Amino acid sequence: MPDERLPKRLFYGELQQGQRSHGGQKKRFKDTLKASLKAFSINPDTWEKSALDRATWRSSIHKGAKMCEASRTTAAELMRQTRKVRAINPPGDVPLVPCPFCVRTFRARIGLVSHLRTHRNSQPQQPPDD
Repeated sequence: MPDERLPKRLFYGELQQGQRSHGGQKKRFKDTLKASLKAFSINPDTWEKSALDRATWRSSIHKGAKMCEASRTTAAELMRQTRKVRAINPPGDVPLVPCPFCVRTFRARIGLVSHLRTHRNSQPQQPPDD
């Protein structure tokens, strides 16, 4: 289809007037198509020529879809394994912070701070000397 035809100009068209919404530009069909072609390992510059031969195009699409799905599955499995390793082995030894008034210990200092606020509000005591 020639580039100056109306359907192609509308399909691949850019914004003529007005403003785009904040938070990034909206993707056009052409941008999405290019990203999909790259994911399927098809050259975005020559895809129209290769699409003219229907049998070759279908086989390249099916091969690309299999490769893309395999890489996506591999990446998802890798992320899942990383998450599991992090859950099993927490990063480093976390020093425990003891409360000077009672026997509770806290992993984070902010937990101790809010806990001490309850001690301060409930009973005015001095911490025991060790």
